[in-house]
Amino acid sequence: MRLSYFPPTLFINQIRSKGTNPDFSAERIEISIPFLSLFKKEKPVVIQVEHPVVNYSYEQVSKSGGLGGKWLMDLPVMIEGGYVNRGFFTLKLKEGDFRFENVSSYFKFKPDELSLLLRSPVTTIRPLSSEKSVEGELEAFITSHKQAITINRLNLQGKNAALRVEGKILSGKTRQVDLKADFNLQTDFLMDVFKLPFEWEGKTTGTADVSNANGALIVKADYLTSDFKLNKVKVGTVEGQVLVEKGKGGQVTASIKNAGRATEEVVISFSEGKVEGQMAGFHLDPILRYVSVPWPVSSPAWGNFTLKEGQLAVQAEFRDRTAVKDRNLNDYKNDQYQFNGNVQLFLNIPEKDLKVKARNLESTFGRVEVEGEVLIDRSIDLNIKGQFTDIKQARDFAQKILNLNLEFPEIRGAGRAVITVNGKYRNPDLGFDFSCSPAGFERFEVTSARGEVKVEESRVSGKVYVLDRTFQGEIRLDQSSGQLETGIIMERGLLEEILPKLGITFPLRGQAAGEFIWKQKPAGTEFSGNFSGNEIFLLGTRLEKIGGELNYNEEELLLKDLNFTLNGGKVEGLIRLGLKEPAYEFNLKASGVDLSLFSDSFGGRADLDLSGQGVFGRDRPGGQFKIENFKIFILKAASTSGEYNFNYLNNKLSFELKGNLYPGESQYQSKIEVALDKDFISGEVRGQLNNMEMVLPLKGSKSNVDYLLNFQGPIEQVQLNGAVEVKGHLLPIPGFAHALTDYSALLLVKNTDVSIRSFQGKIADGPIQGSGELSFAEGKFKAADVRLEGTNMQLSVFERTRSKADGQMRFSFKDGMAVLEGDFNLKEVLWKREFWEKFSFSSAAYTSDNSYGWLNDLKLNIRLRARDNVWAENSLGRIRARLDLTISGTVANPVITGEIDAISGTVYFQDRDFNVIRGRLSFFNPLVIDPYIDFLGETYVKDYHVLFSLSGLISNLKPEFSSSPSLPQEEILSLLALGESYQRRYSFDAAQMSTASLISYELAKKPESLLSLDRFRLDPFLMGSTSELTARLTVGKRLSRNFLILYSTNLATQREEIVRLEWELTGGLSLVAIRNELGRVSLDLKIRKRF
Repeated sequence: MRLSYFPPTLFINQIRSKGTNPDFSAERIEISIPFLSLFKKEKPVVIQVEHPVVNYSYEQVSKSGGLGGKWLMDLPVMIEGGYVNRGFFTLKLKEGDFRFENVSSYFKFKPDELSLLLRSPVTTIRPLSSEKSVEGELEAFITSHKQAITINRLNLQGKNAALRVEGKILSGKTRQVDLKADFNLQTDFLMDVFKLPFEWEGKTTGTADVSNANGALIVKADYLTSDFKLNKVKVGTVEGQVLVEKGKGGQVTASIKNAGRATEEVVISFSEGKVEGQMAGFHLDPILRYVSVPWPVSSPAWGNFTLKEGQLAVQAEFRDRTAVKDRNLNDYKNDQYQFNGNVQLFLNIPEKDLKVKARNLESTFGRVEVEGEVLIDRSIDLNIKGQFTDIKQARDFAQKILNLNLEFPEIRGAGRAVITVNGKYRNPDLGFDFSCSPAGFERFEVTSARGEVKVEESRVSGKVYVLDRTFQGEIRLDQSSGQLETGIIMERGLLEEILPKLGITFPLRGQAAGEFIWKQKPAGTEFSGNFSGNEIFLLGTRLEKIGGELNYNEEELLLKDLNFTLNGGKVEGLIRLGLKEPAYEFNLKASGVDLSLFSDSFGGRADLDLSGQGVFGRDRPGGQFKIENFKIFILKAASTSGEYNFNYLNNKLSFELKGNLYPGESQYQSKIEVALDKDFISGEVRGQLNNMEMVLPLKGSKSNVDYLLNFQGPIEQVQLNGAVEVKGHLLPIPGFAHALTDYSALLLVKNTDVSIRSFQGKIADGPIQGSGELSFAEGKFKAADVRLEGTNMQLSVFERTRSKADGQMRFSFKDGMAVLEGDFNLKEVLWKREFWEKFSFSSAAYTSDNSYGWLNDLKLNIRLRARDNVWAENSLGRIRARLDLTISGTVANPVITGEIDAISGTVYFQDRDFNVIRGRLSFFNPLVIDPYIDFLGETYVKDYHVLFSLSGLISNLKPEFSSSPSLPQEEILSLLALGESYQRRYSFDAAQMSTASLISYELAKKPESLLSLDRFRLDPFLMGSTSELTARLTVGKRLSRNFLILYSTNLATQREEIVRLEWELTGGLSLVAIRNELGRVSLDLKIRKRF
């Protein structure tokens, strides 16, 4: 200690209290008496304390019965005021713990009054029994008067806290409190004051009134909490009121507002360690998060809850609409689910024991019953059963709420299911019984499925029976150590649906059956088994009665013991294909495969083999082939054989093929490339065809065909281009008397169109040239337009006709109609046909072949013109003429129209030669060949000049005769028939006799030919002594070129016999001997001269 006299001051250094409660120490205390105090009776002093340290505990004072709060007033001197610098105070009171650091204060005492100004940069307050405290800078101004304490200003400002308090406290028998406070404090601090559980986050602002005006101490507060989080779940903004009554408890009301949600209302009442509450539209996420139970539920709850001694009981009702049309799809996408129904939750917070119970709880995935107990982080025993509308969604919900990853194949669908979960919390056993329709299993969607799945000690096992249009059978599961083995007993299944879902890319389609094992390992997938099927399609090709063994993994695909029927043929063998490396192995044989079933454009029975082992790109597998009765488009061969090989690289399939066509040896080779990933094909075919009969069945043809064809494009729309060169010496033309000789042509091919360029050759020794266009569809003619032009052609258009002609022709074909048009200028024509004969374009040797039936329907439009030098030689005579004819109709039934004008010649009638004066043959009827004749001829018989005329249709001729000197017609006929006339005794129709004579003339032609006679006639005749009309038979034979003998007799009697001998000495001189019916013999010398 040290004493100073001016002013009187006592210095006490390093002072410390003797007792421990309160515990006081100070670095230095200065006690001074001001000058004015020296004149006062009480001599008040001023105290200045440097770095005082005070520790005080209310509990220790109560236990020891110490000084309590009066020790400061029992000092032996009267204090007027003082200062405290760098003070440190720790006070543990009933109201809480208070800690003040680096305190600076000024205080002043007056009788019954105290004024205190205090500042503490670091102040820590822990009210009541709270475990949390608030820190900040404290600044206070407090005054007291007698028993009244006035808090004029008390501000606490910290980093996360702000508090302002004003009010009065009256001490007496009953302490009266009337305080008002504004606060901005952490929510967890406030909730800890009220001893409410859970984790609270956010800042709460508000105002509070603390008063005991009505007796009990009551705290009323209005608050607002922004960015409020409960148990780390973002709740939103909360506002409400707090009412706390000392000794009874309190009540907290809260309105929770969160964007996108309706307002949630919660009322919490607490007293004596018990918390009760009601909720309306409250989301339970924060409550269940507290016990580490995920809560993927978007539905709010209505109900009540109680919390006592760590036991939380919740009675909640969910009211969301769960029908499909009412579902909130956004919630489902965010892994949130909707519910409707009542749920009971019982949570032992200290033990983390959760019990749940629900009946008829509707959700977005069905109606379920839930009952069970979960010991958080220890064990689980839970049962879920009901009618599910979406089993996959139910499984997802179970995984989320149980915080499990159920590692077994996905099951989807709608139906009844029972889910049991029991065992260890982190690794429970699972049982799943279900019956669904529709259903989905792993990668498959099916009509219905039923079965069970169990998960025990991380091993998954189960079996499922599946029924669907695409698959029917049983699926068995066994999963352990990261490997899933699936056994598939397939009673029937569609391969085009199943294989892609198994990750197998292979172009198979159709229904099959079999037993398979599908293994999914970390290293990859394996698939193996036996299969069979009545009808399966490979790349669109139909395979029947197929069977074999399939082995598939990520390294290779193996088909062994493969056997099937392909288009009536048998195929068997082995196929091995590498999937990572382009390795292969083939050992296949096929026999009797009908190619016509692939396309109408193909035909034949094929035998082939395929063998080889190696690597695509380096090696090429191949084999031999042979096809009997081979056909491709319009080409037909007895057989073809050769060899082929192919390659597969970068998803492209390429072929090389070489072979021969038989009979003969027509070599060909082809290269084909197919892009399987693009459905694209390209290639070329080249070769030589030495037997034209393979393309056109023309017997006796001698031709060579060189061709080069390129094709590319999608398989369904291949584009074809190329060139064909044809050369030959002989090509018969069906139905035509002439063949094409010494010909050549260049044909350009584009798809189904053929363009004929630079065609040239000979027909009937006449050069021709031409061009044209052909179009095909489905291996048949679709359209054609071919033009030919020739000169000096020695043609035989009809049987027994010859002509030398220049002309041009056009053959066209469209819409099933073929037309041959032509225009010929005939230089020389020889016609040996009868004018009434039916036209025929070929001899009988050609017509027996009916394979060209389409030629019979060929329509004609051919014009024949000749100015002169047309000779017609037939039974009517020998005539020189000119013509202009048009041939129409069809090849089978041609029709001729036009005219033939006679220039000169001779016509035969009654064995007489009539010189042609005029003649015209007109073909005008397009329906039948029945020309109209207009003819006038003359002849000389003895001393008579006879004119003979014919007019009318060939089928109805009207002959007329006249003579000079004039004779009746019946005598002219007798004159023509017998060489002399007879007097008519009775009248008779001359026209009738002439017509009858013509008829007999026609009837006699056949016997002439049959008996090798030059003349055979039956002529009407009038007997001399009677009017009876009878018949006379006349036969004749030319013994030499100029000597003729005739014999004539009356068939009614043998007495009228006539014999006639005629010897032509020169062109106009002849000697005639006659024995008449009376037995008289005469000899005539005839000199014929025309003027």
